[in-house]
Amino acid sequence: MSTPDSDRVAEEIGAVRRALLSEFLVSVVRGVGDLQLVHVATLYVLDAGRTPTVKDLADHVGRSVSATSRMVEQLVAKGLVGRREDTEDRRAKRVHLTDEGREFLRGFELRRAEAQLELMAYLSEEDQRTVARSTTLLAEAARRHRDERRGTTGE
Repeated sequence: MSTPDSDRVAEEIGAVRRALLSEFLVSVVRGVGDLQLVHVATLYVLDAGRTPTVKDLADHVGRSVSATSRMVEQLVAKGLVGRREDTEDRRAKRVHLTDEGREFLRGFELRRAEAQLELMAYLSEEDQRTVARSTTLLAEAARRHRDERRGTTGE
């Protein structure tokens, strides 16, 4: 894709996100209170099947070990993540996503999808089918990207 086309698409994606974000984020905040973006990012890291140590998680999300430890405590208190002893190193604790954490993420995704579908209602049926097909293509690309990254990173 050429730079002007890429810039135009980026602007259009931004317009869609701005239309979705205010109501979507307000609904998320109402549902969970004081979760921050780093909390949600952490939940997605764990949703990928990882069970890192707090240090590994800190490295992954770009935070200090102490800040990550406090964040994990907050997520544990909300029931979204759990900790368990590392089977190979009893001093280390592994962090994992709980069923409640998975439910939170699915609800988060559902609210985001509902907001996008609400916008799609302003399109003709033909344009709705085009957007649905494009979304399917992007989802397929996302799966290939995820699988390729897992293959190169060993995750």
